Amino acid sequence: MNILLALIIKEFIQIKRDFSSVLIAFVLPLILLLIYMYAINLDSLKINLGIKVNGQIRGLETLISSFSKNRYINVIFYYDKLKMLDDLKSTKLRGAIIIPDDFLTNLKRKHKGGIKVISGENWTKSQNTAYIQVITDGSEPNLAKYVYNYVLSVVNLYSIKNNIHNSSKIEVESRVLFNQDSNSHYFILPGSLSVTMTLIGMLLTSFVISREWERGTFELLISTHISKIQFILSKIIPYFLLGLTSFAFNVFLCIFIFKIPFCGNMLILFIVSSIFLLVCLNIGLIISSLFKNQFTSSQTVMVLGFMPSLMLSGLIYPIFSMPKWIQIMSIIIPARYYVSTIQTQFLAGNVLSITLKNTFYLIIFFIISTFILYKKINLRLNN
Repeated sequence: MNILLALIIKEFIQIKRDFSSVLIAFVLPLILLLIYMYAINLDSLKINLGIKVNGQIRGLETLISSFSKNRYINVIFYYDKLKMLDDLKSTKLRGAIIIPDDFLTNLKRKHKGGIKVISGENWTKSQNTAYIQVITDGSEPNLAKYVYNYVLSVVNLYSIKNNIHNSSKIEVESRVLFNQDSNSHYFILPGSLSVTMTLIGMLLTSFVISREWERGTFELLISTHISKIQFILSKIIPYFLLGLTSFAFNVFLCIFIFKIPFCGNMLILFIVSSIFLLVCLNIGLIISSLFKNQFTSSQTVMVLGFMPSLMLSGLIYPIFSMPKWIQIMSIIIPARYYVSTIQTQFLAGNVLSITLKNTFYLIIFFIISTFILYKKINLRLNN
């Protein structure tokens, strides 16, 4: 016990002397959180939408004003159709609406067919139907679909309020659960903690053994006849405490500085995060034991830790939308289960079915990584 305590104190002294550990634990997470908060935005903010009315505007004031009642849409009126299409080609606009000169005439017919929204530049007209043409920028398909669906929703709402033929007698009222403001930062920022914790955990321990080899202190360390368990615990415990402090710092920033709502249980959040952090620390030590060079270890962490955690965890891209073989590959990514847990804790609260399932998988990862780490740690020079 005294040997283990002395080794732990030695690691804390090393952390104090090596300022890079503090940078990794506190400065790096702060930079990443600022990037995720202010640089990454999945919301469609201020999309420029052009409108060209070929006939008279009188009688269309209500419909036209309806398009500008969305904080995400910036409506620009045009008198020249060619100028509007040029702006669409130069990406100044993300969509263009053209209201034909016979729109009101067809709308007022006795046997009217209602309003139909057409996507594209050419279409075949049918009698007694009022058309609205929508042209979108297909170079960004998601934005194109968003613009078209937005125009369609505005027209349908206009039809309902004015008792137009194609309007439905049933009005649908939508309700958003768990993220009432539909703010993407509410799930990106908590989920980004998985990437941050992966980097912190793996980077902190990926330098530990390789640094000992580079400085020539590893031989001195193993000459003390310490056991594998003592060696592993002396490397894990100090960085676990440092990583947990860093996690508390990140949670504080999310809740109190960036005002991300938290609906879950803080104790459960820290328990699950502790298990995930231990998994990352184990993987970092495994990498450090394989490569006796700090640069190689750090690059391996970026490839095996950062990229899969960002791309395959479900943080940015939904897992169910990925190809089947990618979905199968993501099963071995620990961050996948942690992202699901931490987003649930922040947005939905303590959903035990999700928390218990993901915690079970993280415990499995911890057991496997601990076993591999114990087998890979070699305290002999002749092997």
